[in-house]
Amino acid sequence: MKNIGIFYGGKSVEHDISVITALQVMENDINGYNFIPIYILPNGKMVSGDNLKDAKTYLNFAKNVKNECEIIIRSGLGKIAYFKKNKLKKETTLDCALLCNHGHGGEDGSLQGLLELAQIPYTSCDISSSANCMDKDLTKLNLIACDIPTPAYLHMNKNEYKSIGKDLIKLVGDEIGFPCIIKPASLGSSVGIDVCEEKLTLSEKIELAFQYDNKIVIEKFLTDAREFCCGVIKNSNHLITSKVSEVEKSKFYTFEEKYLAEKKKSEKEISEKLKQDIKEKAMSAYKALGCFGVVRVDFLYDEKNKKLYVNELNSIPGSLAFNLFDTSFSDLLVTLIEQGIKRFEEKSAIVYKFNSKAIENYIKLYKSVKIK
Repeated sequence: MKNIGIFYGGKSVEHDISVITALQVMENDINGYNFIPIYILPNGKMVSGDNLKDAKTYLNFAKNVKNECEIIIRSGLGKIAYFKKNKLKKETTLDCALLCNHGHGGEDGSLQGLLELAQIPYTSCDISSSANCMDKDLTKLNLIACDIPTPAYLHMNKNEYKSIGKDLIKLVGDEIGFPCIIKPASLGSSVGIDVCEEKLTLSEKIELAFQYDNKIVIEKFLTDAREFCCGVIKNSNHLITSKVSEVEKSKFYTFEEKYLAEKKKSEKEISEKLKQDIKEKAMSAYKALGCFGVVRVDFLYDEKNKKLYVNELNSIPGSLAFNLFDTSFSDLLVTLIEQGIKRFEEKSAIVYKFNSKAIENYIKLYKSVKIK
């Protein structure tokens, strides 16, 4: 029996969506796997409990959780330790961590770094790939470097925004034009995103985005563009694409449309040529960002000019994008877990230690020298 830690929650505006993804995962009873829920509270503390597979627990977690234990990851040992009232209760080896975290603290590479130090295999993109996918500016830089079309954009941090001052409208007008769409650089689920139709509201929209991040991107808004998504997963070094799905949206795909509204099925036809182009560019984007595991690639299609753009990559997509693949959710999870373990085993064969006489020589050279 393999112990699989399900990591979810976290200090993120996408916290609740992460909980839903984890609950969907834990509904699957897969032979040979013991799912261990590891819930990251909004303050960053990791806990487990007896009833974390029950959605009602999260309506008032502090009151509803049963037998809560704090989880401490044992660096270098591949284990987690359970503490209750500051007393060690037990330790468990994790064979793999299945990551269901969306946004900050889970999808940006920080959790991946912790798991690397702990010597625990995990299912998502690695540290650098996660960071590049999370930051929309870095995503675009990688796409542009690989000649993959993406909408024109500007990026700026808070200090740059303040220093631009009166030249802001001219800068955006000359480089991007209006309407434009303003996004926090490292946020998902469409939180903090808004379309700026006219110059007079530009500062207002930018300041809204800065409430959620210290860096923003300002993109050319493609009016009436169709929006598509396609999942990509790596299995034994082969890339497999999902079906292509069109998103029914208003001006842009809002948080409410993604998670709170009844999903609408598009009645528009997608040509086979466009489907194939989306799938090919999805794989190209996956490679360009050095991705691993399951990733959802989002596209914008300018139907008037017949131009397809890669918009974003989601390195830990909502519901792990299982609805895009024809396979069962259980089979998708098995692939993610087994590939995560295989990657860990391959990395473990790399030599990380180099025996040198550097310290010995340092001692000989400086033993009589007092360092002030």
